[in-house]
Amino acid sequence: MPERPEIKNMQFRRFFSLDSAKAIKARSYGYLNAINYMAPANTAGVGNLCPHASPGCLALCLGWYSGQASMVKDQENDMNGVRNSRVAKAKLFMSDRKAFMAELISGIERSQKTAANAGLKLCVRLNGATDINYPRAVYDQFPDVQFVDYTKSVRKALDHAAGRLAPNYHVTFSRSETNEADCRLVLAAGGNVAVVSSRAMPDAYLGFPVINGDEHDLRHLDPKGVVVWLSPKGLKAKRDISGMVLR
Repeated sequence: MPERPEIKNMQFRRFFSLDSAKAIKARSYGYLNAINYMAPANTAGVGNLCPHASPGCLALCLGWYSGQASMVKDQENDMNGVRNSRVAKAKLFMSDRKAFMAELISGIERSQKTAANAGLKLCVRLNGATDINYPRAVYDQFPDVQFVDYTKSVRKALDHAAGRLAPNYHVTFSRSETNEADCRLVLAAGGNVAVVSSRAMPDAYLGFPVINGDEHDLRHLDPKGVVVWLSPKGLKAKRDISGMVLR
């Protein structure tokens, strides 16, 4: 079980986002969707929280260039309250891991209560805009909570496909402009691959069936061995020509 010191001065009264567009959709499926958004990659200036991200992924990250985080005049340089909060979380993660984990655990517990009061099951996404390997103990501490993530780590995706991760932790591999070979490996192993594309959704991609990923973010409900088709979110993604968004 993760160490959890007493939280004397909680920095984040609202650690998880519960009301994003994706979270709201989850309620129709009987889930409260709690998502932890932090400053992606090296945008907080404290290290790389997305070690497997491609250049295209870094340039378009939804955690920085879509939703409320993107509501700035200059998307590359301006800050707002949402971005500041995500930077603060990343800095706490890198500077005081015990305090960060204490707040994360507390946030999950509060989300459990919110879900129970609403008659919903809880689904937690720890990496809303990052690709961090959280300790197995987090998932084991909450066996009745479903955890989901997208990742660009082919090792993590293959470990999930082989059943080597926590049983309540579901991982979907994320396609980029540089990893099509890895996508094929994950699909062949029985894992799932998310594809962001401006194309009309096909019946199959890379020889595997395609499902609509925009209906919800509850990826653990997806069948195995499928491609999850997602439309581009945010102005930068809609204009992308790097290959990160499949056109």
